[in-house]
Amino acid sequence: MNIVAELLLIPICISAAVALFIYSFFWFENAGAPKCSLVESSGRSLMALTFHGVLTGFASLLVVMMTYPLVLFPRLGRPARIAPSQPVIILTHGLYHNTSAWLVMRHRLRKAGFTNLYLMNYFSFFTSFESIFTKFERFVAKTHAEAPGQPLVLIGHSLGGLLCRVYAERSSGDHAPSLVITLGAPHRGSKMTAFATGNLGRSLMYDGPLIREIEREGREAPCPAACIFSPADALVLPSESLRAPYPGWTEYPTSPVSHVGMLYSKEVASLVIDLIKN
Repeated sequence: MNIVAELLLIPICISAAVALFIYSFFWFENAGAPKCSLVESSGRSLMALTFHGVLTGFASLLVVMMTYPLVLFPRLGRPARIAPSQPVIILTHGLYHNTSAWLVMRHRLRKAGFTNLYLMNYFSFFTSFESIFTKFERFVAKTHAEAPGQPLVLIGHSLGGLLCRVYAERSSGDHAPSLVITLGAPHRGSKMTAFATGNLGRSLMYDGPLIREIEREGREAPCPAACIFSPADALVLPSESLRAPYPGWTEYPTSPVSHVGMLYSKEVASLVIDLIKN
C-alpha cells in the first residue's frame, strides 16, 4: 500500500506544482495591467478566478496524466458504424495532448445521441503548424468521404481550435463545415508559449509571425462559428487572445475553469451539445 500511495503522490505533486506555476503568471498578468474586459465581465474577482483556475487546473492535469496512455487504443478514435442521419463530428486536441483529451466529452456527446465521432491525433514535436494543418485537411477529407452529404462539425480545443478555425476560413463549397466550435483556442497566440518546447509550440507566440500570417489571410467563416472560452484560462495570455478576431463568430464565456479543465466541464459539454442540436 505504501508503494501505491507513493506512486499516486507523484502525479498529485506534479499536477499541483504545474497548476500553481501557471496561475502565478495569470495573476501577475491581470493584477499588474489594465483590467482585461474578458476578466472584468466575468463578474468574479481576480482572486476567485485564480482560485477556481488552480483547483480545476490541478484536477484536470491529474486526469490527463492518468488517461494519456489511452491514445494506444486507436479504435476509440472512430465510430463503430456511421449513422446516416447524424452529423459527422471531428474532435481535435491541443498542443502536447492526444486523443485521450476527449474521453469525457466523447462520452457526453454519445450520451446525447451523437455517434459519428472521429478523433484527430497529431504529434506536437518536430513539426510545424502548416504540416499539422495539411494532415488535418487530409483527415477531414477522408472522414467526410465516409459520410458524403452529411453535415460536418469541427470541434477543437486549444491549438485544435485554431486548426478548425483556419480550415473553416480556407474552405468553401462542399468542403466547408456546417459548424465550427473552438474551446480555449489561442486565436491571437499566447505569451505562455515562452515556456513551450519545440518549434510548433513556440510558433504560437502572442501576435507572432504565424498568428499575423493567419490573420492576414483570414476571413469570415462560411458557417456558424462558436468561440467558447473561460475567464480563468491561464495558458492563453493575454486573455483577450481567446476571442476570435473576425466577424461571424459568436462568443460563449463559461464559468471559471482552467484551460484543460474545459475538456471535462459539464457546462462546456452541454453548451457544445446545444450548439450542435441547434
